[in-house]
Amino acid sequence: MISNINIEGYRGLREFSLNKLGRVNLLVGANNCGKTSILEAIQILASAGDPLSLADGVIRRGERISDSIRRRNGISADHDLSHLFYGHEVAPGQEFTISTDEKCTLGGVTVHVQEINRLEHSRQSSLPFESGSDDALDAPAWALNVDWTHHDFPTFELPINSFGGVSFDSLRRYPRRRFETSIPVRHISTSGLSIEAVVQMFEDLVLTPEEGLAVDALRTIEPTIERLATVSANRRSSYPGERGGFVVKLTNFDQRVPIGSMGDGMWRMLGLALALVNAEGGILLVDEIDTGLHYTVMDQMWRLLSEGARKLSVQVFATTHSRDCYESLATIAHPDVSDGSEVTVQRIEAGRSSSVSFTEQEIVAAAERGMEVR
Repeated sequence: MISNINIEGYRGLREFSLNKLGRVNLLVGANNCGKTSILEAIQILASAGDPLSLADGVIRRGERISDSIRRRNGISADHDLSHLFYGHEVAPGQEFTISTDEKCTLGGVTVHVQEINRLEHSRQSSLPFESGSDDALDAPAWALNVDWTHHDFPTFELPINSFGGVSFDSLRRYPRRRFETSIPVRHISTSGLSIEAVVQMFEDLVLTPEEGLAVDALRTIEPTIERLATVSANRRSSYPGERGGFVVKLTNFDQRVPIGSMGDGMWRMLGLALALVNAEGGILLVDEIDTGLHYTVMDQMWRLLSEGARKLSVQVFATTHSRDCYESLATIAHPDVSDGSEVTVQRIEAGRSSSVSFTEQEIVAAAERGMEVR
């Protein structure tokens, strides 16, 4: 497990550290203080050399080169990598670093921008280089490079143009690479998971001991649910934001009920349970974990995640703005545990170089006294 993490120069985090991390960690703080950026940094660190992990956050946030710049300069580069760096600028020498302590097998990674020769790059790589219409083939160009501190991973060069752009084709053609030290990582954004992702994760669990965890998760909201099943692919639609692909069987009710009929909370709980199982031996990242959930089910949600994380050796990092969410965390915390807490609250404050860490004992005391920790 990660016990601490240090971040320098990534997005809005000039220099920041999280310490005394446990198995279940809840990040709290005001808007735009860096909570989501911390989740992304953990995903990059755990990717073990996968270049597409760098672009996942860019794509999820919708960070794109503006159409006017693209038309004016004759480029098709779509995704804007400049926002990965503190100061929102891409230039040779720019870099960010993410690291853990020496005991953690994940080690550390430095991502930096360097100049390369476009002609030499075209000879050595099958990946397309995105350039402007007036750029000469032998003109200097830029690439995103990665250096690992604990591992001798092969490096890669992700070509970018002088506007900080990288084309979707370049990202798609770059092969995903996995190494022995890589671990499973599942990231649930505020908008949740797609139908395709949830269906695939569930079908991977069918007829395994973990299949029941998905039904148990749904029963925290609707106790009469007996069974859960996917619908055939030709009956699934792909409308944006749709909650579908599943039907449930309820006690004393003969008709199958579409899961979308039962509210967003049901979909959220299903996604949490499936992502947890698919992160076995790795890390689960959840942005705004309480999205769609009423405060009355949060106690059960934390118990489900805590017990499942311990059983499956998963480390959980989640964010919230909700007081109900962090107060309900006290139900899985122990009032006599201060050192080596398995459950922590990490308060993130803009301008501070480290989080304020709350132990299990402090979480319980804050909940009992109605103290504000956000």
